[in-house]
Amino acid sequence: MMKQILRILSIASLAALIMAVHADGGEGGNGDDGGGDGHHGEGDGGDGGDGHNGDDKNGQSGHRRFQYRSIDAISADYSGAGNIDLRVRTRINVNPYLYITGNLGAEWTVDGWGTGVDTKVETIKIYHNETLTLDLEQFAAPAKIAGTKKGSQSVDLQGQMRFVNDQTGEDLFDSGMVNIASLNGMFNPSGPNFKAGNTSGLLRVDFGRKISIKPAVGPGVYENIGLVKVIRN
Repeated sequence: MMKQILRILSIASLAALIMAVHADGGEGGNGDDGGGDGHHGEGDGGDGGDGHNGDDKNGQSGHRRFQYRSIDAISADYSGAGNIDLRVRTRINVNPYLYITGNLGAEWTVDGWGTGVDTKVETIKIYHNETLTLDLEQFAAPAKIAGTKKGSQSVDLQGQMRFVNDQTGEDLFDSGMVNIASLNGMFNPSGPNFKAGNTSGLLRVDFGRKISIKPAVGPGVYENIGLVKVIRN
């Protein structure tokens, strides 16, 4: 019996790493300033050290990380100034954060004859502090890219996109299992938008695929590469 080998790659493996752009500021200073010089004056104090809230790598457990420094240091002689106003400033700089981990790519090897169906799920996790919108493009039935010209030239494929708040387990969106091409443009023109407040900063994306192999699907390699576009708002 002829051995049939079918390889399907329905989307390139996604392992994007987009780290936050760090604001300027030193680390580990002691905030000391020199003595007064007889004049009114203000300036930046030293850094107050690194204030990490949790030591998890890349902040993936949901912890914020903090860097602190003293600013607007005072060193002045106000003896003859009368009443004075001391400026008390609080400034908070929040950097963008987007970290994606997991996998969306899949490959099957199929042996045997007749018909067969298989379903599998891949997952990515998105750690973020911005509003995200997703767009799906170029999904289609995997087409034969190598092998004979006889028999079926594509494989039936269905897909399901499910979005979950991975902190609470709440379902945010579920496409259901549909023809793979139906995913294209599903979120256009304006959503859904995944706000960090709704995802708790941790969005899980489950991508389910169901392949259906019919008797006419012969030896060869069948492939489709779709795109999941992450739009940062």
